[in-house]
Amino acid sequence: MENPRPLAARDAAGFQHANDQYYYRPLVSGAELFTYVAHVPAGGVMPPDAEEAKLFELSLFMLDGELIGTLDTTDMRLRPGEALHIPRGTAFGVRNETDRTASFVLSFAPPPRVGGIAQMLDDARAKGRRVYEPSDFGEIVGEPGFPLR
Repeated sequence: MENPRPLAARDAAGFQHANDQYYYRPLVSGAELFTYVAHVPAGGVMPPDAEEAKLFELSLFMLDGELIGTLDTTDMRLRPGEALHIPRGTAFGVRNETDRTASFVLSFAPPPRVGGIAQMLDDARAKGRRVYEPSDFGEIVGEPGFPLR
């Protein structure tokens, strides 16, 4: 096992989820868990995905801003400091109806089987997605209202 060390969110590279307005920075990748911090700019949307829902159980913790979360067909407002369990098989999406970026932590069990964060970033590049360096996130999401350390 490698020597564990903390990774500050501000030091994490990341990429756009798909052709949507949802960006994430992988933070933790293990044999049984995967966690990232996500940013949804004002007006951004990540629609629910029923196929992806079959793969993971999720845990969400809101850091900053507000979102409308959709679980299957039920909408709910998500605010900083709130947590939400998303059972496997429940399609999950978010939309930001405010004028500022919203950020949250999302954990997956089991993790996507991609070989770790470095492999995930390489796979994104191979698919033609832009991998954003930590310094690039300011232009995408602005200055967060929570510490990135």
